Amino acid sequence: MKFSRRTFLHTGALSGSLLILPRGLRAQGARPANSRLQIAMIGVGGRGKAALAALQDEQIVAFCDVDHARGRTEVAADKKAPGLLSRFRDATWFHDWRVMFERMADKVDAVVVTVPDHMHYAIGMEALRRKKHLYVEKPLCRCVTEVRALHAAAKAAGVVTQMGNQGRAAEGIRLAREWVQGGVLGHVRTVHAWTAHNHAIYSHEPYANDAEAETPPATLQYDLWLGVAPVRPYLRRRSHQLWRGHTDYGCGALGDWACHQFDAANYALELGAPVSIEAAGTELKKGTFPTSNVLTFRFPARGARPPVELKWFDGGLFPPEPVPGFKFDRAGGSIFYGEKGIMWLQSHSAGARLLPESWMQEMRGVLPAKSLPRVAGGPHKEWTDAIRRGARCGSDFDYAAPLAETALLGVAAVRARARLDWDAKAMRFSNNPSANALLGPGYDYRSGWGV
Repeated sequence: MKFSRRTFLHTGALSGSLLILPRGLRAQGARPANSRLQIAMIGVGGRGKAALAALQDEQIVAFCDVDHARGRTEVAADKKAPGLLSRFRDATWFHDWRVMFERMADKVDAVVVTVPDHMHYAIGMEALRRKKHLYVEKPLCRCVTEVRALHAAAKAAGVVTQMGNQGRAAEGIRLAREWVQGGVLGHVRTVHAWTAHNHAIYSHEPYANDAEAETPPATLQYDLWLGVAPVRPYLRRRSHQLWRGHTDYGCGALGDWACHQFDAANYALELGAPVSIEAAGTELKKGTFPTSNVLTFRFPARGARPPVELKWFDGGLFPPEPVPGFKFDRAGGSIFYGEKGIMWLQSHSAGARLLPESWMQEMRGVLPAKSLPRVAGGPHKEWTDAIRRGARCGSDFDYAAPLAETALLGVAAVRARARLDWDAKAMRFSNNPSANALLGPGYDYRSGWGV
């Protein structure tokens, strides 16, 4: 029986085990053209720049962006990606990802999605229908129903998946799990997490100036930018700058940051699904998010592990100081309170420290050995390596979907302005039936988008 290159890549992913690969696929660094993965990038500016820089040793065969000029300009201006587009002069450019799939599906092994949140689901589902390996930026999708459906589709497709919460590939998150499960902290019952990053972009009057509609730039395919979302007049600040603060398109500060700052607690403590979420915040304006929020997520006992209360702070609010003089990073982080002491994780789980620093110094020689595999090269390389080896990624959708769901349950609580008791198995809020509408998109998807 003869196997094509694409069949090999797909069956390798299905196997879930390490494969013995041809010499060309085992090589490190730049690879011969016939050994490189053929990748389609949907979204060229924004997070697409980081993806392009990380995947430059692969073969990008298609770029798709609703504004080619803006995408090219952003990449050209990025110090980490200078001249990278010129390496892929033969790649085909598209505005419409649906057209890209129709014309290029047989030339694509894998797809990277870095567009605004409201389009992750539709694009991701199409990639999975066509059994393409899939990398999607956090928070995976815009609502819980989308996350559940995309996760199920990924399992059925049997491809290699990864969500772009890059801290899951970092050193700090592995130290956190090794130290927690090695008993350094004792039982952990409380975790605080936060971000104070650019909170003004998540709260504003969303549609008050629709009457002042602007003309889209000639290079922007605005209807394609709207995609599944309801038609609204074009406003530059909404689609180009502040979309995360609009409930039609984004998920506020929680959607932007919780998958980063909850990651270590989720991995080290194996939290599972929360049983309740309670939100308090500043004024909630129609179609947007509060300026500041404090949320309390409660997780049940897991075997011998006690219940955990995870508190979230954003919009310029910070947790109490874990030790006198502690300096909070505005980007965020997390703090674990254990029976024996305190542990601090930097933003994106970049590093881990015991607090106070004197305890860290005392423990240096007796901390648990590094027992977990480390990731070299970051989450994009982890994904491409996993495709070649038929392996799983750290933030594959089996891991990422529950993490994203927790963040999105927080978004629902923020919008409900109430405590919500969560029944994960039934996928409903048991104490507030009216809030169940917040589990879905909140609008009918526009027709023609495959969802």
